[in-house]
Amino acid sequence: MVEKTVLPCGLTVISENFPEFPSFALSYSLKSGSRAETADSNGVHHLIEHMLFKGSRRHDLKQIADISDRLGGRLNAFTSKEITQYYIKSIDEKLNESFALLSDIVFHSTFPEDEFVKEKNVIIQEIKEADDNPETNAFETFYEKIYAGNALGYPIGGREKHVAGLNRGQVFTFYREHYIPENMLLSAAGNIRHRELVALASDFFAAYPPRTPRQFKFPRARFRPRRFHKKNKTLNQCYVLTALDSISLVSHLRHPIMIMNDILGGGMSSRLFQSIREEKGLAYTVSSFIDSYQECGVQLIYAVIEPDKVSAYLEAVRSEIGRLKKKGISDEELERAKDHIKSSIILSLENNVAKMRFNTGQELYFGKEQKVADIISEINATTSQDINGFCGKYLDLDQAALLTYGRCPKNQDWKVEE
Repeated sequence: MVEKTVLPCGLTVISENFPEFPSFALSYSLKSGSRAETADSNGVHHLIEHMLFKGSRRHDLKQIADISDRLGGRLNAFTSKEITQYYIKSIDEKLNESFALLSDIVFHSTFPEDEFVKEKNVIIQEIKEADDNPETNAFETFYEKIYAGNALGYPIGGREKHVAGLNRGQVFTFYREHYIPENMLLSAAGNIRHRELVALASDFFAAYPPRTPRQFKFPRARFRPRRFHKKNKTLNQCYVLTALDSISLVSHLRHPIMIMNDILGGGMSSRLFQSIREEKGLAYTVSSFIDSYQECGVQLIYAVIEPDKVSAYLEAVRSEIGRLKKKGISDEELERAKDHIKSSIILSLENNVAKMRFNTGQELYFGKEQKVADIISEINATTSQDINGFCGKYLDLDQAALLTYGRCPKNQDWKVEE
């Protein structure tokens, strides 16, 4: 059971006790990510994520690393489009020290000028490395087009010119304005008692003024069904992405849509994999998945194809979706997809870091605990009639976005970008 407490300073604290684990995972999650940025500030969340390991009021960067290793811990962070998370994993007897270290770097970082200059350069190298990766480049280009005019289309790490233009004063001001208790969620899972975690947090935040927790909300992003090709003559293959407007992460239809996607392209037994790879031999990589956010989402179909086979691939995708919409799914497909999804959910929660992140997502997006047993029950309750109805509504290729990236496909009739 997940326990929850909201402190007077506005910090929300949740935890789930698993006494069978001799360890715990502890995190602070900022209710903000790259989609909260402007074009000029794109990359600021990711840069701050890096800087929080470079020195605080109590420790320099070497001391932070030394303490983390002494705790036997795993201290890390990530930035996404909607959340920025800092976490530590350690053994249960090290809770107090782990909490102190994590809280210090999250709320008391100092952004030393020399480290700021060095870390900006490190991130620029990271951006260049990503630009050299065709898959990363294809996906970032695609999102930039289908969510044009909205920060959801911005790359999480930022563009090189924007990161290069960020100065320490600007970034530190952003940090001080956003890294405040009411804009954070403290989450833990493992051999940890909720009252002990609340006591630690209450003591650390005792001097902070009373606040109400901030809302976790973003402006709606509009999906734009654009078709275009981006040339890259250095590649042998063509990266093909098709996107269909879909549901949000909190939609009541999320489980039926997950099942529909699993049948279409979610695994080795899916229709796209069996048709395009196993029967026709058109591609080694082919799959589909749902990428959902707070108030919107897309269903993506992804493949890597030889340029002269792109037309055959697109026709095969259209054929499989047409067959799915016309004839529907079989009972055997439905049960197989349900079993696949249920097993994936259960297996994904086998460690306390995964449980901590699962609970974090439930609290941020739903405001409450959703038990795995209830999720399984909702999946089990889905019928073939439900899925067949959704196929007609959500699988409309005439309203799809399309990107081909690499060498120019033969007989393509959409916009070409250099």
